[in-house]
Amino acid sequence: MNAVLEPDLAWVSPPELSFHFSRVPLAETTPDGLREMNKSVEGAAALLSHLSPDLLAYACTSGSFVDGEAGLRDQLAIMSKIAGCPAIATSGAIVDAFRHIGATRIALATPYRDEVNLAEKAFFESHALTVSSLVGMGLSGPAIREVPPQRIIELARAADTAESDALFISCTDFRALEVLEDLERELSKPVLSSNQVTLWAILRELGKPTVIPGFGRLLAS
Repeated sequence: MNAVLEPDLAWVSPPELSFHFSRVPLAETTPDGLREMNKSVEGAAALLSHLSPDLLAYACTSGSFVDGEAGLRDQLAIMSKIAGCPAIATSGAIVDAFRHIGATRIALATPYRDEVNLAEKAFFESHALTVSSLVGMGLSGPAIREVPPQRIIELARAADTAESDALFISCTDFRALEVLEDLERELSKPVLSSNQVTLWAILRELGKPTVIPGFGRLLAS
C-alpha cells in the first residue's frame, strides 16, 4: 500500500483538483509480486468509475513498466474502458517528461531490487532512452516509504553521472518530491521523481497549467 503519493498530491496540487483513490495490494516488490498486484487494477478502476472521473491515473511506477510498453498499453486501455475516461500511468508520464525536457541520457536512482531495476532500464531503453547509470537500494514493500529524504539525496548523488542529461528517482511510495529542488541546485540538472511526473501528466491531460514553483524544473515552466 502506498503511503506517500496521497500526502504529496495534497501538498503540491492546485486546490481546484479533486483526487479520489482506490488501492491495489502488493505483497512484495518483485516482478511476480507486481504482476499479482496488477490483477487488482480492474477492480480498483471499477470502484473509481462510480465517481465519473475526468481522468484515471495508475500511480505506480514499477507496476506500470513491469511488462513493458505492451503491458502498459493494455493496462491503460482496460482502465479507460472501465472508467469511461482517459487513463494515464506513471511510467508513461516519465517518458513524456523526459521528452518534454529534452533528456535522452538518464541517471536512474531507485529503491528497488535488481530484477525490478532491470525491467525499468529495459522499459526506458525501449523508448530510445539511454540509462547512463543505475543505482538501487534493494528494498521491497513498506521499507521503501521508510527511507528518509536525506538518504534519498545520498542515493541520487551516487546515481548521478556527468554524462547524464537528467536524473530520475523512481517509485511513487518514495519521499523524493521533498528533495528535488535541493538536488537540482547541487547537481545542476533536472531531477525528476515519480510523484512529480505523475502530477505533471495529470495536469497536462486535464488542460491545466503545469507551473508549480518549488518542486523541480519540470513543474517550473
